[in-house]
Amino acid sequence: MKIGVLKYPGGHGDTELIHILGDHFNMDVREIWYREEAYADIDLLFIGGGFPCKNTVPGKSCLDESPALNFLPEFAKNGGAIVGVGNGFRFLSEAGLLPGELQQNSGEKFICRQVYLKPENHVSHMTSGLDPEGIYRAPIATAYGNYRADDDTLVRMRQEGQILFRYCDYEGRITEAVNFTGATDNIAGVCNREKNVFGLIPQPERAVSEFGSKADGNIILGAFLGELTK
Repeated sequence: MKIGVLKYPGGHGDTELIHILGDHFNMDVREIWYREEAYADIDLLFIGGGFPCKNTVPGKSCLDESPALNFLPEFAKNGGAIVGVGNGFRFLSEAGLLPGELQQNSGEKFICRQVYLKPENHVSHMTSGLDPEGIYRAPIATAYGNYRADDDTLVRMRQEGQILFRYCDYEGRITEAVNFTGATDNIAGVCNREKNVFGLIPQPERAVSEFGSKADGNIILGAFLGELTK
C-alpha cells in the first residue's frame, strides 16, 4: 500500500505523519505538495493538522486554488482512502466529503490535552480492528474541534455506522464533563457512508511509542493500516 501525506503552508502535522508512517510502521510514504495536480499513484492520503496560510494576505486563503485539495472528491470516488486529522478533518468536512461541520470550540479557546476515546462501531476500517469495549488515549490540539450535525444527519450517521469515536472518561463513561470541545453527542471522529473517508479530532500519531507497541496511537493506527492491507 502506498501512502501520501499532504503538505500545505502552515501545516505542522505532516512531518510527524511521514515519520510515524514511514519509520515506525515501515509504510511506503511520499509527500504530496498542496499544488500537486493529482496523486492517483497512492492508495491512502493523510491530511494533518496545522494553521493553513498563516501570515498570508488577510481574506485570501492560499488553499482556495489548491489542485491537491480539489482532487480529493475524485480520489475518494475512485476508491482512494483519506484520513483527516485535526484541521485535516475540517478540510474534509468543508469539501463535503464528511457529514456535519467543525466549529470553534464551545469555550472559544485552543485546547491541547489528552482525551479518552471509545469506538462507536465495529464496521469501518478505522474501528473494526479495535476492541469494541476498549478505551484509547490520544491528544487533541485544536481550536475547531466542535463537531456539529443536525438531528436528521445524526440519525442517518448512526444507522450507517458513520460515527467512529466518542469522547469518554478513563472508565469509558460518555459524559458532558469530558466533552471538552462541545461536540454534538461527544463525537470525536466520523466517516462517510462508503467508509473510505475518515475524520479524527484526536491525533493518534502523537500517541505512538517507538519503543513498544502498547501506546494507544500504535494500536489505533496499526489496526487501521492492518485492516486496509488485508
